[in-house]
Amino acid sequence: MDYEKLHREVLFPEVRVKTDKAGGSGTIIYSQPNADGYSTYVVSCHHVIDDALSVRKEWSSKLGIERKKEYRQVVTVEFFDYSNVPHGQRPVNNSVDAEIVAYDKDHDMTLLKLRTVKQAQYVAKLMAPGDEKQLMIGQPTVAVGAAMLHDPILTMGILTHFGDEIDYKDYWMSNAQIIFGNSGGAMFADTERGYEFIGIPSRVAVAGWGSAVTHLGYFSPITRVLGFFHEQGYHFLVPGDTSTEADCLAEIKKSKDEAEKNSANSGE
Repeated sequence: MDYEKLHREVLFPEVRVKTDKAGGSGTIIYSQPNADGYSTYVVSCHHVIDDALSVRKEWSSKLGIERKKEYRQVVTVEFFDYSNVPHGQRPVNNSVDAEIVAYDKDHDMTLLKLRTVKQAQYVAKLMAPGDEKQLMIGQPTVAVGAAMLHDPILTMGILTHFGDEIDYKDYWMSNAQIIFGNSGGAMFADTERGYEFIGIPSRVAVAGWGSAVTHLGYFSPITRVLGFFHEQGYHFLVPGDTSTEADCLAEIKKSKDEAEKNSANSGE
């Protein structure tokens, strides 16, 4: 096995995500130039950042009505540097503020944009649309995440199942162990193109008195992840999409402005 490749493509793009009250995992999926430097995005689970979201009723003196207003707290994303410590020692971690730019509770997904203009050195490779059809039961997989808020941990296994439906959503399964805290991390498939991101660990099966069955590793498949990007307007993140970040952000702003105008006109 090429362990350096495993580290570059699987371990190093993994981050830890923290709010004021909770935490979990995340994966760097994009870091490209923009007008100010670089834009860097991390994908994670909604339930990891849920307590950073709130909705309050506030009085609008301008409109003379009470309206609901959403607040999104800044979250913390922690990177890990494995290169500047002696062999066998824990990696050094450093943190960056991040904004919650998109989320979907039903899909249990969120997208974070880092408040930094520095390029991320390691970025996970998303499996391109259509390539998931080449995946086979028994194919090697690697799960990675900040289990129990530990530094990122790798577990290995194989794809064991497709097509389980939970809460009306499609899930895939691997027997690479999913541990509490892996939520928001990544499941990778070992393919001829390298290690490719194929989903987000988001559920741990339980049995008996709530005991975790860690080898029943449910994860949200890449098809749903890419669908989430499209639904939220961030389709420039989808491999093969020719849109730019600027194009998508302009479209998102236009949609929000129109929604705000319609809300004001309806008096909501």
